[in-house]
Amino acid sequence: MRSTNFKKQKNKGFTLIELAISSAILTVIFGGMTIFGINIIRSYQRAQALKNTIEDARYAIEILNKTIRTSNNVDGSNAANGGDEIFIIDNYTKQGYCYKFNSNKLQRKIGVSSCADGSVAFTDIVGSDSFNDIEVTGYFKIKPTDRVASVPDKKRGFVRTWIELTYPASAQDNFEDDVFRLQSSVSLRDYGYNSP
Repeated sequence: MRSTNFKKQKNKGFTLIELAISSAILTVIFGGMTIFGINIIRSYQRAQALKNTIEDARYAIEILNKTIRTSNNVDGSNAANGGDEIFIIDNYTKQGYCYKFNSNKLQRKIGVSSCADGSVAFTDIVGSDSFNDIEVTGYFKIKPTDRVASVPDKKRGFVRTWIELTYPASAQDNFEDDVFRLQSSVSLRDYGYNSP
């Protein structure tokens, strides 16, 4: 008779409790990673929206300053104290431009005789419906020079432009208000005027 050695083999595997615990740990880890990833994406989208709006605002101020410098007439509604619109007649193109802060946007219309001219619609130059969370506010302030007395039909002086972009806080994302301010001052050149 032969003797056979039977070795007991240990079952290798996981018990139901071990599987449940490891599944719970993996769920917590993957859930945390998912929330972290979503927050990174939201932060990126928020930063991109603000960056794009800041670039638009800088471009708008550059164009506005160039137009003001080469204009022969600037007028604004209540602009001595800081108004929300300004009307400019460009000396080179002889066109009228109206800039206005309206509905969280900076808008412009070209080729008008005044800001009240309804023949041309406003177009958005800072702020858009795709970034409607960003609030665009600001004002134009005109400081007339003594030239106004000598040339009464032409309004001349210094123009200060102030644009404030605010991306309000989001309670669900724990963001704070992001506020960015742009300002510039420019004077009108005295094209075509003789000294008094």
